[in-house]
Amino acid sequence: MFRKLVTFVILCFSVIFISGSFGCQVKRNEQTDSFVCVCNNDYCDPLPVEPFSSPQSLTIFSTDKSYYRLTKSVVSESDLKVNQSSDIKVTLNVFDRFQSIIGFGGAFTDAAGININKLTSDALKDRLIADYFGKDGAEYSVCRVPIGGSDFSDRSYSYDDVVDDFELKHFALAADDHNYKIPYIKKAKELNDNLKLFGSPWAPPAWLKTNNASNGLGILIGEPGSKYWKTWANYFVKFFDSYKEHGIDFWGLTPINEPRMGLQPAFRWNACGFSPYMMRDFIKIDLGPTLKAAGYGLDKIKLMIYDHNNDDLYSHARGILSDAEAASYVSGVAFHWYARGYYEELNKVHDNYPEYFLMSTEACEGSIHFAPDAGVMLGNWTRAETYARDIIEGLNRWSTGWVDWNIVLSMDGGPNWASNYVDAPIIVSDDGTEYYKQPMFYSLAHFSKFLKPGSQRIYHQIDEGQMDGVKMTAFVTPTNDLVIIVVNTNPDSVHITFNGAGPNKFTLEFGPSSIQTIIKPLKLFD
Repeated sequence: MFRKLVTFVILCFSVIFISGSFGCQVKRNEQTDSFVCVCNNDYCDPLPVEPFSSPQSLTIFSTDKSYYRLTKSVVSESDLKVNQSSDIKVTLNVFDRFQSIIGFGGAFTDAAGININKLTSDALKDRLIADYFGKDGAEYSVCRVPIGGSDFSDRSYSYDDVVDDFELKHFALAADDHNYKIPYIKKAKELNDNLKLFGSPWAPPAWLKTNNASNGLGILIGEPGSKYWKTWANYFVKFFDSYKEHGIDFWGLTPINEPRMGLQPAFRWNACGFSPYMMRDFIKIDLGPTLKAAGYGLDKIKLMIYDHNNDDLYSHARGILSDAEAASYVSGVAFHWYARGYYEELNKVHDNYPEYFLMSTEACEGSIHFAPDAGVMLGNWTRAETYARDIIEGLNRWSTGWVDWNIVLSMDGGPNWASNYVDAPIIVSDDGTEYYKQPMFYSLAHFSKFLKPGSQRIYHQIDEGQMDGVKMTAFVTPTNDLVIIVVNTNPDSVHITFNGAGPNKFTLEFGPSSIQTIIKPLKLFD
């Protein structure tokens, strides 16, 4: 094992020092081309802890298809070399800065809580939460909370299923909130008291919808300003107030998850249709004034519009933000990745509405949209690469963060009452005695752990070479460290020479099928 590690290091640098974890001690590879790290009552691999950078040196964290999981190496500044025949040459400018990071994270779904509860010991449950939120974990900083039921619940439900209760006298959090969400949100906030939460509803109570069902083709009854729309706006206030009673405050909100789904006939799970113009009027007539009057205005709750696939991102944003009154209640624009691509839509939103932040608020692998490769694939490496590539594509086009979907799922990718089974970064075993950290977990940690909130993207330009299969981004952190993140999906190593990251150029080798985070203190400019 150690000989293999040293060989890797010598290929990259002439002299190097290795520290930190060598990766997981218990690996499993049963289905795919890579492996999962197994966590049980005896052992679970920790991730490196701060400080992440070393004076007068370059610190590198590596994850790859074959062996490494956020393995740390350090090379002295004096040992950095330049390879004149580099495949790619990049210029960085640490003084030319763009958007700031809000955060990275996942979602506290009912399914996640059900699976955490299945673990056979409290210590293992606490370890899993620490893997996401602790200093020796991925250090998630922003998380999504479904408002009521979603497809990743064991049934369809709302917080007020009493028909025509327009005063919401019967509004009450469900047992699911008390058993599956609130306990683990509290544990997460104990580890990171700056954790930002945003809520997203999948559907209102069925009696507020035209089809009288949580799923299927349906919109709110009536029109903006009517008692149905007012009741839906008040529903959000009830939700925030109820969670506040449990000591949990929210940072943000999206008015509906995937608004186009409720406009599709026979849609399978919870949804409510909104065109951009319906949402515009709902925000300016009902939701915005209601939130503000209840003390949940922009200074308290960041309202993010859209929350759907980025193929229609600009059109939807324009339909709302071109109205000054509606726009006055909005802070950001949320998007999902399931259309795969359409990244220029992010640039269009930023170029036309630069005062509103962009954030990727849902992504997962294994969706039924990508059948036959749906559901859980333990150890699948390609999914780790697609995570990293999508995050980088978004960050390079003004996104301020990336929020994964379920933080935990079962071996079959559920529970999900609509049979919409998918994959997740952590999977719990059927008997609850262990859980598995997928390659996706480490891929996302390359960003969430090192791009702390407030980190700013910096300019980078490819001067020479092709970037096929190679994606990169670069940031400066609040602690004044330069962070470069590179994913190489090629089957061969790639050499990249960096200029502008210090007084001298240097070349690094990025191994095949790998993700690397490079950290360099900017005081090396001195």
